[in-house]
Amino acid sequence: MAEVIIMPKLGFNMDEGQLVKWNKKVGESVTKGEILFEINTDKTTMPVEATLDGILLKTTIEEGEFAPVFTPIAVIGNEGDDVEAILAAASGEAVEAPVAEAEDCVEAAAKEEVSENLGKLKLTPKARKYVKDQCIDPASIIEIKGTGFEGGITAKDIKASPLARKLADKNNIDIANVQGTGTNGKVMKTDVEKAIASPTEGTDDKKILKETPYKGVRKVIGDRLSQSKFTSPHLYFTDYIDTTKLTAFRKELNETSEEKISVSDLLILAASKALQKYPEINSSLVDGKIITYKSTNVGMAVAGDNGLIVPVVKNAQEKSLTMVAKETKDLIARARIGKLSVNEYTGGTFSISNLGMFGIDNFTAIINPPEAAILSVSSVKKKAVVIEEDGEDKLVIRPIMNIQLSADHRIIDGLLAAQFVGCIKELLENPIKILI
Repeated sequence: MAEVIIMPKLGFNMDEGQLVKWNKKVGESVTKGEILFEINTDKTTMPVEATLDGILLKTTIEEGEFAPVFTPIAVIGNEGDDVEAILAAASGEAVEAPVAEAEDCVEAAAKEEVSENLGKLKLTPKARKYVKDQCIDPASIIEIKGTGFEGGITAKDIKASPLARKLADKNNIDIANVQGTGTNGKVMKTDVEKAIASPTEGTDDKKILKETPYKGVRKVIGDRLSQSKFTSPHLYFTDYIDTTKLTAFRKELNETSEEKISVSDLLILAASKALQKYPEINSSLVDGKIITYKSTNVGMAVAGDNGLIVPVVKNAQEKSLTMVAKETKDLIARARIGKLSVNEYTGGTFSISNLGMFGIDNFTAIINPPEAAILSVSSVKKKAVVIEEDGEDKLVIRPIMNIQLSADHRIIDGLLAAQFVGCIKELLENPIKILI
């Protein structure tokens, strides 16, 4: 029995996926359980297994293309199966447009000709509505090569001629911003040529290097952070860390440790210890309830091939520094190439964003929802500071690292946040306390 393979929904916020790789070619045999293809979800690359034995009869998207979740992207079946009939039965995107719907828009004398010419015309629901609302003669669009699923004609296809669309794509012109002079406002080739000849209109004389669709991982990141910024009132607390002892402590550890200890490893364990002392920071506001967690699941923001991702060290309070170092090394390496499982980048209760390795002196991080706080960590730079020595103030040069806590003021008060930052400072400036 044939089966239509759809773009799976592998995350709560996932509304589309990018086909990264087909592991099988059309015509090849497929065995249940074999990896059929790989997709980019909102955060990582996931392999998808075949659910039945058969032959890969057809694929509807190429590697690198995006498709909404639940969209048919392939058919597995037996040799001789009617692939088009199978897809037509499964797809609601493009359907045969009954001629009767167009009859109100054409004269009675043309009905017979329309019926004869448009029996196989495919229109998406929006395109069908557009034809009806604008009283467009369906015969005038029969030659359009549709860009929708299985060649279905979309509303955009109708609003612009094929030559106009091709010319617009070639010259990076947004067809939606071009005023059409054709029938029913259709964009013609001459309209696009005018837009090309007048580049200052709507572009402010800016030369465009490239245009990238705002979709996929970048859109997911943007939507989540926008939601966080505009729904959670952020409150910020900044302090500096004298890393003299921290640097010496890390050097001493690495002389004997089996795993190389990074500053990030010490930050994770320090954050875990501080969260245990101030558990109200380790909380979330979910469905009208403030949930305080016993587990300190600390995420570390990483810039990977697929955008920003936050792998999480689960239950850091139960792990040694060596265990944390080994786990973070593995998580970060796989995060950068998009090979984390969903469980490895979800379930965090607190996050750290460390840009110290990039020389950033100070920055503000946006809370990673549904968490209540995030700690930003800057680079270490030598600065003049005043210390007290033998009862007197003294100006010295010390390696200084700035930290800033972004807190959700709905559930975290200023005093609590200040105490938490003070605890982090105490631990990092006296790093032996992180292990006690």
